[in-house]
Amino acid sequence: MKRVLGKGLGALIPGAEAAGEEKETAPATELNIIREIPLDKIKPSPFQPRRAFDDERLSELAQSIGERGIIQPVVVRAVDGVYELIVGERRFRAMELLGRTTVPAVVYNSVSNEEAMELALIENIQRQDLNPIEEAGAYYRLITECNLSQVDVATRVGKDRSSVANAVRLLSLPPEVQGLISAGKLSAGHARAILAVPGDSERTALAEKAVALGMSVRDLEKLVYADKPQRKSPRARLRSAQVMAIEEELKRKLGTKVFMTQRKKGGRIMIEYYSNEELERLLSLFGVQG
Repeated sequence: MKRVLGKGLGALIPGAEAAGEEKETAPATELNIIREIPLDKIKPSPFQPRRAFDDERLSELAQSIGERGIIQPVVVRAVDGVYELIVGERRFRAMELLGRTTVPAVVYNSVSNEEAMELALIENIQRQDLNPIEEAGAYYRLITECNLSQVDVATRVGKDRSSVANAVRLLSLPPEVQGLISAGKLSAGHARAILAVPGDSERTALAEKAVALGMSVRDLEKLVYADKPQRKSPRARLRSAQVMAIEEELKRKLGTKVFMTQRKKGGRIMIEYYSNEELERLLSLFGVQG
């Protein structure tokens, strides 16, 4: 499957836009054909990264479709005699709001669970339809369930690896703080500043204070780092190219942030994880029973 997503249906599924329409009477037997499929034969994707659908925006989309028609079909796969959404759940819900009984859809018959997950997650990420926590969750699922490294994920979505790593770190925040981010009350920039504070209770209190006072990211950073003087180590060490190369290879293989320091004798390797599930994944890589 060609992994070029987020650039319209033609890039997602080559040849789909040129396909003819056909009424659906049974599960499709060919690929890339746009068909009218009954809504009651379509079920939502279990891989949908979006957790919240804005009712107002959904109503606006339904109104637009009602006036101009649906411009881009949804994408589904045939599963056990019905169809499972891969891309286009907002369009599907808008058609339901309009009381329509069918929706134009591109039907895929040979998409694996892993491919369906990648398509759903990456399409949403590239369309920038996700809030920071949903985006972080999407990256995490690609890493843990599709066995991709952070570098692989970054390549898929057209971002640098550090952006993916910083996003996944948001999942280590307490649920209360994640909720404020999901609700748009705090930005990803706020979240990164809060991550510099140790302890869940301290992070939650700081997040609530930032929301109550309407603090900007800069204001929050000043508060967080006010009591942390920037000190340079008197024995600042230059890290060798070999150490940095080993560190980068460990990051790629483990799919998480790794920091390596070297002393005259020995050294230290620090591996970060952001949830119990990720710890279990890392332990399994090392052959350790959790």
